[in-house]
Formats: sequence, structure tokens, C-alpha cells
Amino acid sequence: MSEPLTPDQYAQHLTHSYRRFVEALALLEPAEYSAACLPDGWSPTATVAHVAFWDDYQRRRMEAALGGEWAEKRERPQTDNDERAATDANRPWEEVLAEADANRQKLVDFARGLTQAQITALYREEGQDRLLLQQLLEQMAKHAREHAQTVYTYCVSWQRWGRAGFRTFYARQSWNFLDTISGLPEQTCVSVPVMGAWCVREMLAHVLVWDEYCYQLAKQWPTVDLTTLTPWTEGSIDEVNDRLVAEKAGMGMIDLLDALVTVHRRILRQYDRLSDEEIQTVGDYGWGQNDTLMGVLFFISSHTAEHAAQLYEARLEGILVAERAVAPQQVAM
Repeated sequence: MSEPLTPDQYAQHLTHSYRRFVEALALLEPAEYSAACLPDGWSPTATVAHVAFWDDYQRRRMEAALGGEWAEKRERPQTDNDERAATDANRPWEEVLAEADANRQKLVDFARGLTQAQITALYREEGQDRLLLQQLLEQMAKHAREHAQTVYTYCVSWQRWGRAGFRTFYARQSWNFLDTISGLPEQTCVSVPVMGAWCVREMLAHVLVWDEYCYQLAKQWPTVDLTTLTPWTEGSIDEVNDRLVAEKAGMGMIDLLDALVTVHRRILRQYDRLSDEEIQTVGDYGWGQNDTLMGVLFFISSHTAEHAAQLYEARLEGILVAERAVAPQQVAM
């Protein structure tokens, strides 16, 4: 077992792991909520209810341990996970998600309210002395991460998309991103900060940098020469972003837009050349990480969608203002 963390650290881990779970759920379509589509045969609704159930159960178990109860007469669930999944599969999504949100928040608040001595104390349960609180706090953070991965695995799967479906999804993210800057004056794009110190131009350069990475992968997939990925893999992610965006500092808006469209088309061309089997083959994409090409492209296109949302929000808030179309004046004859 790892070294015990502080109460605040456990609370943060529980919060972050649940956030990953919710972010994965956000990738689903409403029609998928009650479908038995996940790799374990459960529906997303059943999975959310499962996480909610165990957050509540294990918190009450820890509360009982602190009170000296439940030691030799631990109250076990009356049904197993699969039985509850079958029952919960068609519950209303909003109801189940609200229950999961509330139960995770109670667990986070419980963790934050502990003392270090309580976390490291031994508790007697079923005839054994255990580091019960430390074990369960670590287990529940891991539990949400595992189910987040299950949902995400489905969301990027061939089963969900198929060849043509994923191609359409991927292409749409690029065009949606470009649509967010439609009508913006060039001066606005190069002078108005949107994300930290980055203006629209830097955000375009940033997206271009990672599209170029995807193209480097796609044209070699599934056997990638990792030395060709050095520009993207050497240094921390912040260092890589700063360096590669700075390298494109001299590009004007027209050049950036042209480069984005060009590399996007090249990626799709490579995608079309690959077989179904090759697209689904797991390969090394740098940093010692492995995934299918679909998985990598999904991740990068989701990243592009996040930046599109930031630009769209900046327009809604009046930070980025499009030029107004000027009606042509009539000329007297």
C-alpha cells in the first residue's frame, strides 16, 4: 500500500477521479444512456448508479468504523453488482446522475473532515485489524477512474463509430473549430487575448501543432518511428506547446488557416488509405503510451473541440467581436 495522504489530498483525488468519470459520460449521446453498450455489458445509466451505490456504501462503512460499529457484523449488500445493474439500467438518467453527484460530494466532504490519525488508524472488521479508511479512500478514487476508462473505451471504439461514422465525427471537429473564428477581423485575432496570453492566432497555431502530430502518426501507423515524434515528446507538455507555438509566430492568419485545412485533409487521406484492421491496431504514439489510431485521433479532436468551445464562449461574452456586414449602397443612375 502507498504512503497515506493528507485528508485534503484524498479529497482532491476523489474529486479529480469523479471529474474524469463525468467528463467521459459527457461524450455519450442520450440514446446511449440506457443501452447495454459498455464493454462490461452494462448501460451507462447502470454504471453511474453503480458508482453512486458504492460511494454511499463505503462512506457509511467508514463512518461506522469511526464509531466503533459494523466491526463484527458488517452489513453486506443484498444484491450483487450485476443484479443491481439490471435493475438500474432504465432509471431516469438525471435522477441517477444527481444521486452519483451527491454521493461523491458526501464522500469528498467525509474525507476532508478526517484527521491524519483517523486515516492511519487500524480498525477491526470481520476479525482482522485493517487500515480500513486508507484502503477505502484509495479504492474509491481508483473505482471512479476505472469506470471512467470503461466509458471512454466505448466512446472511442469501432463498435460505436464504424469507419465512416468516425471519419464524419473527426472532420466535423475541425470545421467546427474553424467556424468559431468566422467573421473576426484579423486585428482581433492577433491582439485580443482569449486563453491566457494566447490570442486566436496562437490558438490556431496550437491546434495546428497537434494536427501535424496526428499526421505524423497517421502516415506511419501502426508502426511509428518514435524519433519522428521528438518535437512533440521532448520536454513537459507546457514546454512543448510554448516552443512549437512560438515556432509558428511568424505565420499570418491566412497561412495558418491554409495549413490547418491542408494538414486536416492529409490526415483524412491517410485514414482512408488504412485498412479497418490497421486503424484498430494498437500502436505506440509516444510517451510510452499505446492506443489505436482512432483513440488518438478522438483524443486530439476532443482537444480541438475544447478550444472551439473556448472561442465560442469568448464570442458570446463579447471578447471576440465579428465585423458587421455592410450593406452595399445603392448608386443613383
